[in-house]
Amino acid sequence: MNLDHLRYFKKVAESKNITQSAQELYISQPALSRAMKHLESELGVPLFYHAGRHIELTMYAEEFYPYVVETLARFDEGMSAIQALNGEMVPAVTIYSEVASVSLPNLVATFVEKHPEIQLSIKQHGSKETNKEQAFYITSEPKNGLTNLPIFTEPILLAIPQKHPMAEKKDLQVADIQHVPLLMLVENSPLRRTIDEAFEAKKISLTIGSTTDDPATLRSLINQGLGITFFPKITWGYEDEAPFVLRELADFPLSRTIYLASSFTKGHPMTKLIAKTLIEFYLG
Repeated sequence: MNLDHLRYFKKVAESKNITQSAQELYISQPALSRAMKHLESELGVPLFYHAGRHIELTMYAEEFYPYVVETLARFDEGMSAIQALNGEMVPAVTIYSEVASVSLPNLVATFVEKHPEIQLSIKQHGSKETNKEQAFYITSEPKNGLTNLPIFTEPILLAIPQKHPMAEKKDLQVADIQHVPLLMLVENSPLRRTIDEAFEAKKISLTIGSTTDDPATLRSLINQGLGITFFPKITWGYEDEAPFVLRELADFPLSRTIYLASSFTKGHPMTKLIAKTLIEFYLG
């Protein structure tokens, strides 16, 4: 059904005068008459009848009129909402990824596919962003002065090479790993801080073997079966065919919450858009 025809009907129903309605709608009288005939044909009922120099509404038109008014009002509200939304969108954003760097290439590809109208810049390892209004942070550590929207909570498990003796053990305890040299990220990384703070709170000491500042390098070392490390299951993208298994510490389960931090409010369209993209990407 033609939306313009509904607007024409509303005008004619209110003025009860085809000539006046045509003038106010800036169309010709024959064109307006044809539009009303077409609408009547679509509905299968007569809408108007002549009464002297004016026209009157049939019972069908009387019944139809309030629905048309409501429909057009809702449509106009929708158009206003879209225009307001478009006014709040920004053409370019910077996302600082303090976590999940292993999955960044796939995340960027997903974002670009879903939102080609937005220019995306991805950065890691700290922020020197001057325009905070257009910057978002994927982080496990809430940021002071910004809105911190929790996206999901993920378990932090132990990644153990399949050929390692501990890979066969289902119920691992802290005591099983306490004296095993672990592969770890460097101390100033968010994941390392999460792990260190959890164990320090319980006054538990771990044995650190090798460290790296690059999660991708750490992932490569695990794939080569060179050691045991802590592995965030969701953001690091574990797959069943991986050359290592994941095990939980039965007596000391670890997890972390991933936040989307920015100066935008939680209800801002940009916050919703990026949060929705992250949830769909990581949680399916």
